[in-house]
Amino acid sequence: RASGGRRRMSAPRGGAPGGVHVPVGHPPVVFCTPGNRDLCEKIVNHLSWTIGRVKFRTFANKEIGVQLEQSVANNDVFVICSRDDLEGEINFTLWQLMFVLDALKHQAPHRITVVLPCLEYARQDRKFEAGEAIAPKLLLEMMVDAGADRFVTLDLHNQAESGFSPAHAVLDELTCEKYLASDIRESIPGFNPEETLVCATDAGGARRARRMADELQVGFMMADRFRNKAGDVGEVKIISDASPNPKTVIILDDMFDTCGSLVKVAEAVHKAVPSAKLYAVGTHGYFSKDAADKIASIVKESKLEWIAVTNTISQRASEKKFQDAGIADRLKVVDVSRLISGAIIRIHLGASVNLHKFRILGPKNPDPLLAEAAFVPTSQYTLKGAASSAPEC
Repeated sequence: RASGGRRRMSAPRGGAPGGVHVPVGHPPVVFCTPGNRDLCEKIVNHLSWTIGRVKFRTFANKEIGVQLEQSVANNDVFVICSRDDLEGEINFTLWQLMFVLDALKHQAPHRITVVLPCLEYARQDRKFEAGEAIAPKLLLEMMVDAGADRFVTLDLHNQAESGFSPAHAVLDELTCEKYLASDIRESIPGFNPEETLVCATDAGGARRARRMADELQVGFMMADRFRNKAGDVGEVKIISDASPNPKTVIILDDMFDTCGSLVKVAEAVHKAVPSAKLYAVGTHGYFSKDAADKIASIVKESKLEWIAVTNTISQRASEKKFQDAGIADRLKVVDVSRLISGAIIRIHLGASVNLHKFRILGPKNPDPLLAEAAFVPTSQYTLKGAASSAPEC
């Protein structure tokens, strides 16, 4: 017996001759659904990590199959799910995500963080009429039931949606403002803040547009719909307290879908300031149905120079639509993979993604934590204890 009357443990027969091996840490691993693989590869390249191995299958009867090809026990897992219309319809992609989460949950990971560059169903954030569902809230609850512990997304349609996450599952919202502002400064020839205005597409987007105007240090204007009487379609008019004759107007929105609102706003701005060059900037680019044809009409009639969105949604399908409409050179894609990478490494290291020193980082600013990401162990390791120093019990 050891001193104090307690027995000392010894290494079991057939065990490691050096003593006991104790697993240490929660090594990170990143998985992604088949959609927007390019974004996922850029994210892990910034981190100097590799993408986790998982097999996706579609059976003859259109059912989905998912199989992990590596262990994730005790790992800090990140799953990136982004839309790519050439890869699969969005509801199909979301079910692939659900199956991945369930497969991961049964492998006993330390934590599962779901990265949703664009939160789908975000516009169904309230009941406009009786009997409607609040879709994004339901979607987040389903993901938590499937195994998610935490969420990361970019530029929510309504910031109140950050409260939709179920209890004990944090939803962090990142903003692409710095990245879009940097691209605007570089891409608009002879950019002059004194001759530029940022235009909100409606009153709901005024706060977002004001933040961008402050970032660019330019003036602000807003499009609003006026109705002479109930039931009228209404007329879009421009409200501005800045320069009445800007040379550049940047129309800002959080997403571009069918682009019907963009057409009306661009027409109203062109009517108000015929000499100004127009640019459209947004975070999420869906470009559904005939959106590319509508944009082509704005290019021709309202002097739209280009439209820029980020790669939160894969733009492969949109690029083909723009090419077919004869305006392939009018679509710009801003890469935000570095922003997402910065959030992932902070979450893994236990740092906050809401600190001001992270929020102010743009694409040109060095990120000290990303520089260290390559040194983060990405495989399970152990501490080896000698038999003579084995723990007492």
